[in-house]
Amino acid sequence: MSSTNIHVVKTNGDVEFYAEVKNSFAGAMHIWNNLNTKYDFRDDFFSGFKKTWGNFNKDVYEDFEDVALGSTFDKVIVKKEEIPLLITAYEKYINEFDGSNLRLQIEIFKQIEQETNVIGIAWCQTSVSGDLWDFGYDEEKDEPIPYNINKGDSHWFLFDDINGKMEQARL
Repeated sequence: MSSTNIHVVKTNGDVEFYAEVKNSFAGAMHIWNNLNTKYDFRDDFFSGFKKTWGNFNKDVYEDFEDVALGSTFDKVIVKKEEIPLLITAYEKYINEFDGSNLRLQIEIFKQIEQETNVIGIAWCQTSVSGDLWDFGYDEEKDEPIPYNINKGDSHWFLFDDINGKMEQARL
């Protein structure tokens, strides 16, 4: 069975695997399908979720929906100090849409909040797609080279992107 892989951003900038939550279809796909249905975009798995994804941060969704959706995108990072905002958004999502694996993810986020050598979290939404968080493979060491946020430029920060329109109290 596929999983949603949760990674941590270490204080040195390296992004490393932290934990997995079984059934990736109960994560990102669950969010995409529910938003697609709620807003009647008529997207589907086979043609892609262009309208669902394309309406991110466009004042279409409620704030918690924007946060949940944005957290499913590739190369997104949530800073450690913003984990409480993420948890609040996920809890609101869970209250509106049943059947996701987000409650299990929240438990992992709470563990990560206690880590002293971590500055953020990231995801690989499905284990089937391979690891998004590496710079390649070190043949000499026979191990992947972790992505480093201080060296790479393909990541982005969820709340930096949407904070301009969000009011923390509305979450």
